[in-house]
Amino acid sequence: MFTPPQYLLVGPFTIYFYSLFILTGIVLGFLLARPEARRFKISGEELALSIFYAVIPGFIGARLYHVIDQWLVYSGDPASAVAVWNGGLGILGGLAGGLLGLWFFSRRYRRPLLRLLDIYAPSVLLAQAIGRFGNWTNQEAFGQPTDAPWGIFIAPEHRPEQYLGFERFHPTFFYEAGFDLLGLAVLLLLRPKLRSKPGAVLGAYLVIYGLGRFLVEFFRFDTAHIGGIATAHVIAAILVIGGAYLLARPIPAKTGQES
Repeated sequence: MFTPPQYLLVGPFTIYFYSLFILTGIVLGFLLARPEARRFKISGEELALSIFYAVIPGFIGARLYHVIDQWLVYSGDPASAVAVWNGGLGILGGLAGGLLGLWFFSRRYRRPLLRLLDIYAPSVLLAQAIGRFGNWTNQEAFGQPTDAPWGIFIAPEHRPEQYLGFERFHPTFFYEAGFDLLGLAVLLLLRPKLRSKPGAVLGAYLVIYGLGRFLVEFFRFDTAHIGGIATAHVIAAILVIGGAYLLARPIPAKTGQES
């Protein structure tokens, strides 16, 4: 059975595909955002600086979310909580951390936060889709066992104890990647009609991603629950509601365009 390689040896260096996919997503996301940033008179240098503000807290938030979500695993070996090269980033925590970083950027450089988030929304969907391929190479974040013909083989060392007798599982990382790419196409088609209202592109992103994550979560088994409800389901529902509000709200009368 085929299992994807996790890393590539280049001389004395070990390049993890997980990190490579994340880096690729950041670079392509930056390139996708540049034309929209220019439309609102944000230079490439300023855009790159804003990424610096977003990526570091986003990375920290993503790791914290994953460790908290999987605390039963990490409590027995707390030192492994920093072993990010083995995978384990929670996108919901990454979004929260990135939002905090961009808030600091917007305050320091006096840029409207909602407009920045509108610019980045399609890029985030693209980066999320690419990053999910890193889950594949690390054989993590897969779903429940399945007999479906598109089920993928998961090596025994990556299976949870209760599923050691199963070989094929739902490729939930590919489900989410596919939904993200489809959502990206929809978002780019809608953006010309939405960009006149600050926060509307962001709102569409939240609805698209929230719906996708909500549906994919039904196939997952490895996320925390609160009162029998998957935490990710609760957060995804909040994202959809928040996105719907941003889409429905009127343009603030004070500025007419910016907020």
